Amino acid sequence: MQALEVPEILQVLGDFLDYPRLAAATAVCKSWNTTFTPFLYRKLEWGYGFPRRPRAFVVEDNVNHIRIIKIRRLPWIPSLTDCTNLEEAHLDLTFDQDEDDNIDTTWIPLTTLVRQNPKLVTVCVSKPGNEFLRAVFTCCPHLKRLEIAGANLKAYMMTDIFFNVCLRLEELKMADTTLNLKAYGISWENWPTFSRIKKLWLGITHERHWDACQLQQQHEFIQQCPNLESLTWSFSRGPLPIYEIKELLSPKKSRCPKIKAFEFHYPGFHPILSEDKLAKILRGCKQNLTSFGSRQVLFGEASGEALIKGLASTLTRLRIDNGGPNTGSVLMKILSSCPCLVYVECSTTLDVGDMLGVPSIKSAKTGPPGISKKKVAQLVPLPKSIHPPEWACKNLETLRIDIGGLRDKESEWQRAVLKQLAKLKQLRVLGRGSVSHSGVGSRDGLDLRLEAGLEILSSLTKLERLRYGPLWQEMSERDIKWMVKAWPRFSYLFGWVHHSLDRRIELKKLLNRHGVTVEACYAIGPEFSDSEESDEESGGSYLDEDEDEDEDRDEDGEEDGEEDEEEDEEEDEEEDIDEGEDEEQEAGSSDHNGDSFDDIQELSPWEDD
Repeated sequence: MQALEVPEILQVLGDFLDYPRLAAATAVCKSWNTTFTPFLYRKLEWGYGFPRRPRAFVVEDNVNHIRIIKIRRLPWIPSLTDCTNLEEAHLDLTFDQDEDDNIDTTWIPLTTLVRQNPKLVTVCVSKPGNEFLRAVFTCCPHLKRLEIAGANLKAYMMTDIFFNVCLRLEELKMADTTLNLKAYGISWENWPTFSRIKKLWLGITHERHWDACQLQQQHEFIQQCPNLESLTWSFSRGPLPIYEIKELLSPKKSRCPKIKAFEFHYPGFHPILSEDKLAKILRGCKQNLTSFGSRQVLFGEASGEALIKGLASTLTRLRIDNGGPNTGSVLMKILSSCPCLVYVECSTTLDVGDMLGVPSIKSAKTGPPGISKKKVAQLVPLPKSIHPPEWACKNLETLRIDIGGLRDKESEWQRAVLKQLAKLKQLRVLGRGSVSHSGVGSRDGLDLRLEAGLEILSSLTKLERLRYGPLWQEMSERDIKWMVKAWPRFSYLFGWVHHSLDRRIELKKLLNRHGVTVEACYAIGPEFSDSEESDEESGGSYLDEDEDEDEDRDEDGEEDGEEDEEEDEEEDEEEDIDEGEDEEQEAGSSDHNGDSFDDIQELSPWEDD
């Protein structure tokens, strides 16, 4: 018996095939059809991030194989009435709950769907009705992970049922959710102990005004999770509870001594808090945290020094938002002081001067009278002697931050930056942070072309995902082919490969043929002239899941941005840019009957939306 005839081996292989290849595999022979069909229909996805809608008749015929549904928009497909084997449900539907028609056509079928799927382990839902939540709370005895956003649990009965659900949960996320914690009284002695919860994302809102009692009850709710390992606390109103946070992060005082990951958020409509509050928290942290993050709190020198002093030997993950004026230099100190870091995300710009150890770059932008600073900046050469900080985090896998200060510099500046990045040989993800400060079409970033030094990054053989947003790029087929050859694991690109829409379409097809998914952050797709540069800033949700989680569910995925408009503008025929290499790629992507990869996609259970 050959290896590819052994069912156990085929089962393992099925986890690594995408939809077109799974569809092709089911057409090879009867045994392959039996093995791969459950993989093909295991996950049902439909939404703005997914360009194809499921074919209703195909879904109905294979409804017993569906284990995961991810739906992000209306109209609802009433074809899952016989679906009874669901394990995960991710529902983020965009409609006005005040419209009775939408409630009747959406939440009622979804509520029925939940009731007939007692095997559900994960439920993630946005703005659900109470009846739907009641079905989740009472009909899913195996529920381990619950994420709710925009829910209203004010009623005593809903709070009572919710607390009972928490007794069996391992992960709980409540974002912008109203919860009547007063139903159990102020004293924590009246509350049950949620001993199974290990990961908690708490974002409880209060109606009308800030309530100090509610904040205290949230603190007590957290402390009812003695085995908590990861905590994200989002505050809707009021002052930052420094004392409560310091108590949670002190093993001797806290009833949650196992916390290793902590992150706190202030919603964007609040003024940014000064960094002295963050520094106080970090100085008082006695817990050996491995992961730390903050939002809407300035992160400057005092915070950086406190973090290095207290967490340098244990910190593996760092997420920072709203950096201060010196955040770039502080971040470089952290990267050169924390050897255990594997994940770094910072929504600020790291200036090349900080990265290369060249002080006062901006002060060099002066010149004779009558010459603008912009023109003088073009004359700034790279100093002959530079001493860039050495990376302490040699095993860094994810680096998400904007690298700026390259505009109008000589090309040697970028080459020096690329040489620094090339030292991080374990990188899997490289790109901008969750919020980019580079405008659409900005040239103040890395130029990803071979003639600009791209070949310097040949040492990043483990690179899988590249994220650079809407930066001006002018890649060619030669650059794309170098990437897929030098980075054998390269599978995802977020950004524009060219400033011209027509060229983006061509290059995207080339990347797709090499198995690379391309996602663009804007659907507008303008073509910029040499003298134009948009001031529009790139957006992004800081609350998106990190890369590792995005890869599991999707990577919250991830995740980020919408498909570019070329997704809807399919060309009649693709040009063979390099005929020999294209034939080789198509041969490797064909099925048993020799069909091309593009032909195989017709076998997919999805149709164009």
